[in-house]
Amino acid sequence: MTAAIPVHVINLDRRPDRLARIGAHLADRGLGFIRQSACDAQSVPEPEIAQIVAAHGPLGQLGLGDRACTVSHTRAWQAFLDSGADHALFVEDDIFLSADIKATLATNDWIPPGCHAVKLEKFNAGTSRLLLAPEIGHTPSGRALHPMRSRHVGGGAYILSRRGAELALAHRGRMRVPIDHFLFNDTVSPIRRALAAAIVVPAMATQRAYAYESDIAPLGKAIRPKGWQKRLRTLRRGLAEVNQAPRQVWQWATGQARIIPVAYAEHPPQP
Repeated sequence: MTAAIPVHVINLDRRPDRLARIGAHLADRGLGFIRQSACDAQSVPEPEIAQIVAAHGPLGQLGLGDRACTVSHTRAWQAFLDSGADHALFVEDDIFLSADIKATLATNDWIPPGCHAVKLEKFNAGTSRLLLAPEIGHTPSGRALHPMRSRHVGGGAYILSRRGAELALAHRGRMRVPIDHFLFNDTVSPIRRALAAAIVVPAMATQRAYAYESDIAPLGKAIRPKGWQKRLRTLRRGLAEVNQAPRQVWQWATGQARIIPVAYAEHPPQP
């Protein structure tokens, strides 16, 4: 049976090994997928990348690898909009998905109207403590769905609605941060609130199942400046965080949100 939420896998043409690995993983989970050829920072001219995402932004100078990755995601969003699906799952080719992913994608009824982005991934290792609003639903297997009230980056696995993809693609040419910050960091994202992003708890995707082998790391993530440029970037990032603090403190103090630990879990919680 075709999943209600199709899977789009972002993969470089020169990495058939990674495509084979995630293909086997998805097959083991009972899922097919649509491959999206990734934008390769080693071969795509910089001016072509600049048509989608700028070289500088609120996080400082962006590495070419991060920018090419962002272009890759926009290509996958467009492919989704060109299809007839109402929602789609976008994954990078080093992701590992939990055992209940097939049941989660079998229907989109569990995604509330107005929620245009659902983050499945727990970024990095261990447990993160996130400011989240009360549960607004749950996946078919029983994982909770909480609106995000603090940033949690990582673009390895997330679901967009058609409206979410339209909102995101409307910023082609005006994007100034990497893809994960663009979707899930409300201190710098121009669309995070409009997406009404939520996160699945416990998380059902991780990029830490395999040895770290990023293709974009050698090409640079956000460039690390030195001297006064480093201090200026730190100040700008700090101001962005501070600007969100009053809203976050108010939501916590009034019970509109609370700190919730989030970790990856292979299986959903038992009832």
